[in-house]
Amino acid sequence: MRKFIFAIAAIGIFAASVFAQTTTGRLLGNVSGPDGLLPGATVTLTDNQTGRTLTTVANDSGAYRFENVTFGTYTVRVNSDGFKTFIANDVKIDANREYTLNPVLEIGDVNIEVTVQAGADVVNASNAELSTTVSPKQVLDLPINGRNPLGLLNLQAGVNPTSNSINGQRSSSVNYTRDGVNVQDNFIRTGGFVQDRPTVDDTGEFTVTTQNSGAELGNGGSTQVQLVTPRGGSDFHGAGFLYNRNSEFAANTFGNNATGVARPFLNRNQFGGKIGGPLPIPGFGQGTPAFFKDKGFFFVAYERFVLRQTSPNTNRVLLAPFRDGSFSYVRADNGMVQNVNILSGAGLNLGSQANVDLFNAAGGSLGVDPTIMSRFLSNTPTSGNSNLQNILSTGDAVTQNITNNQSNNTLRNSLTMRFDVDINASNSVYFIHKWNDDFNDRPDADAGFGTSPFATQTATTRFFSGNWTTILGSNFTNSFTAAYVAADPFFNEASSFPTDYLIGGLPLGLTTPEPVFQDQGRDTEQVTLRNDSSYTLSDHTFRFGFESNFQNFLSQTNFNKVPIYTISTTGNPNTPQLDPALFPGGISGTDRSIANSLRYLLGGIVGAGTVQSNFVDAQTGAQIGATAFKKYEYGTHGLYFNDQWRVTPELTLNLGVRWDYHSPLENPSQVYLEPDLQGADSIEEVRQALLDPNGQLVLLGNNAGKPGRFTKPDLDNFAPVLGFAYSSIDGKGILGSILGRNGVLRGGFRMSYINDEYVQSLENAGQANDGLNFTVPALQNGSASLNARFNNLPGFVSPQPQIPFSFAAANAADGFFTNTIFVADPNLQTQRNMEYNIGIQREIGLDTVVEIRYVGGRSDDLWRGIDFNQVNINAGGFLNDFQTARNNCRIAIANFNTNNPNLPIRTMDQGCSSAEMLGTAMLPGQATVGPTVNGLLGFGIIRDYIQRGIVGEMAQLYITNGLDGFGGANFRANPNGGNIDLLFNSGRYRYNALQFEVRRRFSDGLSFQGNYTFQKILADVPNDTQARFQAYLDLNNPQWEYSRADYDRKHTININANYELPFGNGKPFLNQGGWVDTVLGGWQLTSIVNISSGPPISIKDINGTLNRTGRSNRQTANSSLSPQQIDDLIGIFHQNGVIYFIDPSVIGPNGSATNGNLEGTPNANFPGQVFFRAQPGQTGTLPRAFIDGPWYFNWDAGLLKNFRFGEKVNVQFRAEAFNLLNQTNFRIAENTATFDIDSTTFGQIPLANTYAPRIMQFALRVEF
Repeated sequence: MRKFIFAIAAIGIFAASVFAQTTTGRLLGNVSGPDGLLPGATVTLTDNQTGRTLTTVANDSGAYRFENVTFGTYTVRVNSDGFKTFIANDVKIDANREYTLNPVLEIGDVNIEVTVQAGADVVNASNAELSTTVSPKQVLDLPINGRNPLGLLNLQAGVNPTSNSINGQRSSSVNYTRDGVNVQDNFIRTGGFVQDRPTVDDTGEFTVTTQNSGAELGNGGSTQVQLVTPRGGSDFHGAGFLYNRNSEFAANTFGNNATGVARPFLNRNQFGGKIGGPLPIPGFGQGTPAFFKDKGFFFVAYERFVLRQTSPNTNRVLLAPFRDGSFSYVRADNGMVQNVNILSGAGLNLGSQANVDLFNAAGGSLGVDPTIMSRFLSNTPTSGNSNLQNILSTGDAVTQNITNNQSNNTLRNSLTMRFDVDINASNSVYFIHKWNDDFNDRPDADAGFGTSPFATQTATTRFFSGNWTTILGSNFTNSFTAAYVAADPFFNEASSFPTDYLIGGLPLGLTTPEPVFQDQGRDTEQVTLRNDSSYTLSDHTFRFGFESNFQNFLSQTNFNKVPIYTISTTGNPNTPQLDPALFPGGISGTDRSIANSLRYLLGGIVGAGTVQSNFVDAQTGAQIGATAFKKYEYGTHGLYFNDQWRVTPELTLNLGVRWDYHSPLENPSQVYLEPDLQGADSIEEVRQALLDPNGQLVLLGNNAGKPGRFTKPDLDNFAPVLGFAYSSIDGKGILGSILGRNGVLRGGFRMSYINDEYVQSLENAGQANDGLNFTVPALQNGSASLNARFNNLPGFVSPQPQIPFSFAAANAADGFFTNTIFVADPNLQTQRNMEYNIGIQREIGLDTVVEIRYVGGRSDDLWRGIDFNQVNINAGGFLNDFQTARNNCRIAIANFNTNNPNLPIRTMDQGCSSAEMLGTAMLPGQATVGPTVNGLLGFGIIRDYIQRGIVGEMAQLYITNGLDGFGGANFRANPNGGNIDLLFNSGRYRYNALQFEVRRRFSDGLSFQGNYTFQKILADVPNDTQARFQAYLDLNNPQWEYSRADYDRKHTININANYELPFGNGKPFLNQGGWVDTVLGGWQLTSIVNISSGPPISIKDINGTLNRTGRSNRQTANSSLSPQQIDDLIGIFHQNGVIYFIDPSVIGPNGSATNGNLEGTPNANFPGQVFFRAQPGQTGTLPRAFIDGPWYFNWDAGLLKNFRFGEKVNVQFRAEAFNLLNQTNFRIAENTATFDIDSTTFGQIPLANTYAPRIMQFALRVEF
């Protein structure tokens, strides 16, 4: 591999001519005169920021082009003998985008200049990319809560503000780069977290390519988001800024207002500055100046982010009267209050030897344990300030909640530096460094009683990048980039964390005053090498190059590294509880349970102890107290070639191919087991190996042929990238009449190979196989049920892994016979997505373009899971026996009051006796129950499962209790495994969308962008979770999984605008200075509007009627209504202080849609019932995901006032409102339990389930 890498690098650096697609754009076009295309014209391009010039000559067909043009604004001059000089000002070149400028020269003196104001390109006439550049003005001016410019992704068509999906794909399909280098979290790609944490002042602009990007772009992404760092120029420019968000000016949340909770405190300040300008470069050698003042340029930005906020923290404390063993209860015999001491035995009934023996068996007389006193009682308050808990029959509360506000602060420092050097006209270099340092309180991880939480999170991110660009002649460019990116997000335990042991299992819901969270985090490193080349030959521009990214991760966890000793419970046979006979006059069960819990706690009676023994490596084995380290390595490598062929001045073809190779993920220390597949190659062979009861687990890498490797190399990933763009120059013909002179017809097709959670999905598979790491119990006389005290705790002896580890041994060691056997297909392929689009762009004047397009995508290679060991409910006639017992019950209920009408009517939910289920009375229709159920009907839980109809879950109950095979019912294909899972390429998705967009580039004080997307995403892997595992409800019916994806949003409208009011100095109205300009000039309005339909929702019945409950989370219910009739019931309803998203008339008195009714359609048990449970052996008939959740509407707006001081200084005040109208947007999560028909909160939207209320942000900027 190392030789391969160096070979690729050598080819890229020394043999490839390269176009630096990463932070540069292209300028191209055709020069023409009155008589047509004009060859031989000289075209000069001047950088307005640095003064650097580039020159080329139009070829024989009048075409010219500039490759490798650094982003920014330029002046274009076109000269040709006999023609006036054409000048285009402020030509805006964007990162990785092409600008088409077609100069038309007029006959005349070359010294006469014809000047036009060009601005940003609004029509893409050169390729099929769905690409938009978010300009510097948008980045700086539009309202962004938190100043992260990636919030502006939601401006683009195909992007939705409530979903992470872009153009139908999962969030991991996005590749985020800064200056061409990947900067996202590649350990967890889901959600698109960018650890670079860009801000509006360290980002010059960014380009979003939502589909059909060029062959030069890949790196595991389909959508490309390319951030660029600002650069300095020949003049000094900079800014200082202060942004503040304060709860004082914000609205309260809908839920807080409804419950009378005050608005939580928040104060956020973001302040810093930036400066860029010339950087003198020392001269070397004879005849050179001491310093070159026009060769070097610098840019530096610093920001400090300070968030001060609190979050409510609730703990529970033991009240003072009960801390010494004192206890009171109401006697059962006379209703009087009895006082006792559950530790010393004072007041207990110890008058007989038998009772003395009972008391001594429970531990006898005890005092408050010194450890409990010093580590628990002495460090917790003796009273609370909130709800009383654990209330005795006397009315006294034993415990009380205590609530305080705890800091939830964030502090971040960010420094960005860029240095550019123009060595000469043909060579330039730049160096970029970015540093972030984060500190976060984490009360959600470990809070404690103090004003600051125990747990914190820190992270330092470092980014280094260098680039060397060479221009050789007028048709040959080369760019080489090397970069290093590192991050170390880490969750830190408190400095006061105990080093000897933790006290766990505190009873009565009490909160420990000691830290419990232990260190965990990761170190990530990425090395990037890329080389890109461009060579122009006649009407062809060839681009080719490579990129390599080497990823290294070191993850660590320390959970239970320190032993945890837990307080005993009444379930421990070795710590007998206080017998009821010891309590004079008799005691209630609730009071006695509380008394026993207090005795165990205060007496320091330890019932169990555990410590983690983690596998270090094959030589060391498992060690108690060892940190669990997991090291991962992989690389993403790409080669590409693209020919951009200007077939005619009207038609451009882009013909490319890209090869992507994601090297197999490796875990060098082999801390995982995997099933030994015995050389299985096909999926069917893998299935047979996994279902072999005699199978075994071995160290990772056996199946892939290299120690520590998860899968085999996947080398055949060649992907075509095809596109065309046709524009009519003369506006003639059929297409010309449609396109006009300023329109273009574009279309393209591309395959992309996606890094779809390369680490997390495979890690999930590896860590599911137990056998290397152990939770070691403390033993006392050979038993894990202890009767110990803190002054004499038993120790631990770790077992050692047995490798190979048979399936049978793993199943027995599990304790519930549900061990997981999980493997990734050794031939797992990199996910391949196909994208295609066709559309028309047309400029309609006023610097505005409209575009309508069809956008599609598909894949049959998504990663997904399958569980081959689905419970077989038909095994040995189990389903028939289950149905017989249930039918016997139903008949018994129906005949209950036949002979005595005065008896109450019974229903199935009231249950049946064992005799009724057995059909002992042999009522008409009753039958004999078969052996798989017959012998267990005496158990209440069995009868409960039968009456509820959950035959799949009852089969699972048999398995977990060692009853697989009872009565001849063998439920599992492999009896030595629970879940037998495979991660493989089988998932599919389809995306179809119509997109319409209107864009106006900023001119005359106004810019506007608005788009509408109408889409549908269908997938049989509907979620976007990190594990990429979505098992089938039924292996025999995989088509049931194919439905709308969780992240589908049918309708999306995104709008943004920036308007400088036309008043004041230099404006059309009141064009004067002085007080008029001070008061009325310099005003600016900005807006972002997002409107979206809600996520897809199913009416669900998640009971295990066909498969076990754990596999039934997406099972739908039955209904007496059609989907359209159900959709008519959907909406926001308010009733009795509760918010519903369905007409409450279909909800039963108990709050559920069934009101406890266990029967199917049409057996309603309340007038409005329209939803019914699936029956045993069946699934529901309603389609999945056919309802759209609540609509989302949000308007963010900004009001800016600029004060000019001379020509160089501008002071800006701004007020920004997010959710300006304080619109209450209700939120229902994807695949939600809101519409589980048995939920007693069916259809309800919790008051807290809303998007953010109105938030205000104020800012002061000084720019020069």
